[in-house]
Amino acid sequence: MKKRIFTIIIVILLMMAMSPVVSRAVVVPYFMAVNDKLLPFNDETMPYITGGVIYVPHGMFSGADVFSQAAEDLEWVRLYRGPAMYVDFLTGRGVTRDQNGNNLQWPSARRVGSRFYVPLEQVCEYFGLTYDIRDIGRDIIPQEQMRLIRVTTGGGINTPTFIGLNRNAIRNAYNDYYAPLSPPPSPTPELPGGPDVEPPVEEPPPTYGDVTVYFSFFDISAGGINVLFDLLDANAEFDYRFCFFVNVRDIHEDPGLIRRISGTGHMLGIWLEDGTYDEYLETSALLFEAAKVKTILVSTEKDPGDIMLAADGSDFICWGAVHSLVFDDTLSVEEVTSLISTESGAKQSLMTSCSVNEALLLSGILTYLREFEYTVASITETVEPVMIVDS
Repeated sequence: MKKRIFTIIIVILLMMAMSPVVSRAVVVPYFMAVNDKLLPFNDETMPYITGGVIYVPHGMFSGADVFSQAAEDLEWVRLYRGPAMYVDFLTGRGVTRDQNGNNLQWPSARRVGSRFYVPLEQVCEYFGLTYDIRDIGRDIIPQEQMRLIRVTTGGGINTPTFIGLNRNAIRNAYNDYYAPLSPPPSPTPELPGGPDVEPPVEEPPPTYGDVTVYFSFFDISAGGINVLFDLLDANAEFDYRFCFFVNVRDIHEDPGLIRRISGTGHMLGIWLEDGTYDEYLETSALLFEAAKVKTILVSTEKDPGDIMLAADGSDFICWGAVHSLVFDDTLSVEEVTSLISTESGAKQSLMTSCSVNEALLLSGILTYLREFEYTVASITETVEPVMIVDS
């Protein structure tokens, strides 16, 4: 009798070891994305990781034109790109075959309940896709270190930029997923005076459409411009236009970048490090040589009155840094937005250097401005300036 029980236990253990079905596996809370689309953050999209192999839901590749079909009996799943290129995962037998009948030495597909999981690395390599795994910054989700797996067909924005552009969506999805279950609603108490009394009216959120916000940038960098323009492309329906204050060094180092800024419809001004009229003349000549642009818009941290010495009767529009809210990546989105005016009819100048970090920070700021319906306007030579210097 003991020998029989021992034999049954051995058989059961062998069957468990050989079975490709994972009945009680737990998915791993990763964010998932395909190309420029962030997938919903739920158990159906998250990966399953075991033995150092990352398995992902078989249907997640459809955004990269790799589609799937699963058998009703859950014994196989097929990934395919057109009729001539496919891979069959025979989960009941632990076998993987290509369209030519060749057995592929891949990790076997897994099954969790009624969902199939396929090996990420091998599927991407076979169908010519790439994938990237990145940490999500603690400035987005401070509670814990989260990660993102992103599958791409090549080209497009890079993953750090993608995370920056989707920072609010990522944060909101995380909070929704981990939000505690709401208790059942309490019965509404009867209002004094009987059932005919009107319930209190909820006030709509405030809007600040009569507050105008102007953005300007200095300390131009190619990396910052790339991130910023990716952000503007993702928000093309709002047609944002900004002002970029450039100096002699910016023009010497990358005249093509200056032409790109001008060619995309943004305003160019001159950043005066010394605040002198001679510096303006030198920068103005270089700017015209590089981009065929002339401007009387200037900005400086110095006393702007100095540029009028020997100005020969010219007028300048000085967008003074000392009169603007100047921020950098040491501030959070919440800290910057808390300083933006809500006073009716106010004009707010936001100025920052154009590095990658500041450009990523701008995504959250613009989301805030859209939410409260601020007016975002472009600085031009006809806009009433923060400060004007007359000769």
